[in-house]
Amino acid sequence: MSAVVHCARGWLGAPWRHLGRSLAAVDCIGLVVLAHRATGFDVPDPAPYARDPDGAAILRGLAEAGARRVPPGQERPGDVLVFRSDGVNGGHVGILAERDGVLTVIHAYAPRRRVVEEPLAQELAEALIGAWRMEG
Repeated sequence: MSAVVHCARGWLGAPWRHLGRSLAAVDCIGLVVLAHRATGFDVPDPAPYARDPDGAAILRGLAEAGARRVPPGQERPGDVLVFRSDGVNGGHVGILAERDGVLTVIHAYAPRRRVVEEPLAQELAEALIGAWRMEG
């Protein structure tokens, strides 16, 4: 299992809060940043940012962190998944995982109001833009 996935699972159940950066509350970007930092990646934190998703900023941040786009079909646990949110390309992020042979996403998801791990199916799969992998 990816160290990033293992770390992200430690956040399951933490409440969601815009700009949250602790186990007391975290948002989707905070979860990705903190899980990667805890496993040795030097990932910049784009905070502060507006409450409305800014997909361009998220994609820029991934590029600045040294992430590279993963070709479709080559994704693996620990990759950062980028989703459309409220019609914005790149408005939400999560971490790809796997449980019992099923691909899942670990994310701090505002509609669920907490960090969850759920199957990468239906609405999430339809909103998926792509996967990025941190190098190093």
